[in-house]
Amino acid sequence: MPERKKRFKNINLRVFLVILVLTAGVSVLVKLNKNFNFTVKVPLTFVNLPQDKILKAYSKQEVKVSGRSTGYDYIKYNLTSQDFAIDLSKLKNKSGRRYYYVFSREDDALKGSLSESTVTSFEPDTIFFDLDQNFEKKLSVKSKFDVSFAAGYGSLEGIKISPDSVLVRGPKSNLDSMSQVFTKAERLKDVKKSYNDSIELNASFSNQHIEVIPARVSYKLNVDRFTEGDITVPLQLINVPSNVTAKIFPKRVSLIFNVNFKNYERIKPSDFKVVCDFEHIDSTSTSITPEILEYPEFIRDVRLREKTVQYLLVK
Repeated sequence: MPERKKRFKNINLRVFLVILVLTAGVSVLVKLNKNFNFTVKVPLTFVNLPQDKILKAYSKQEVKVSGRSTGYDYIKYNLTSQDFAIDLSKLKNKSGRRYYYVFSREDDALKGSLSESTVTSFEPDTIFFDLDQNFEKKLSVKSKFDVSFAAGYGSLEGIKISPDSVLVRGPKSNLDSMSQVFTKAERLKDVKKSYNDSIELNASFSNQHIEVIPARVSYKLNVDRFTEGDITVPLQLINVPSNVTAKIFPKRVSLIFNVNFKNYERIKPSDFKVVCDFEHIDSTSTSITPEILEYPEFIRDVRLREKTVQYLLVK
């Protein structure tokens, strides 16, 4: 009998607790459906910036909004991310680069669950902006690659950047001091293969409100197997005084160069032009230094085996 009584009491307690929870829940829901005063901090976002303007600074990143709404909507609002978008194309100009936006209780409404709320105030009620004139300039792109080749490998053209120029947009005062744009620094070591990739441009001027279009460029490095070659070519005499005859010893010189394997057989003496320019002679010396004026575009590191030759002027 006592056990039965105890079980009955436990059932009554559970029923009581259920009723209490339901009553409390209904009471909360009733209160949440009533209007009450609220204050929320809303982050600001900026849209529709005119293409000929650049946003340099603004006075606030958020605004404090007060108003009246249901508690139910207020809870939902706090559970989701909200922001307030300011249309920069509709700003009013105060003076020079100074612009402003004034919040209006009638025109500016909150988004999301509080969109039906009544806004009573904004704090601050005005946001100030510093807009500068946006200028454009086309600048060449220079690579900052540090390339070292493995033994027996090389490249005729080196790093090729595409596009070789980019559009830079920003305040005129900043653009005037810019003459070129560099890629990010990149090191390629012991290179044996060709590269065809892209790289970002240096963003060191990002804090100057500079926009670069495009922000990445393509680069290409064609790599070949190279070998050292040599060839003997005749010397040509130029600017010899009209009242003398010039004689040189030897009459032919050897050139050393690097060339890729596929072009090695193409090389012939007529591809080169090596001259002795008698406008550059030293009257106290009987030797002259030949100059390499022409050589094939598919070879590199061209140099003379003999640095000087002897000459004689006969009247």
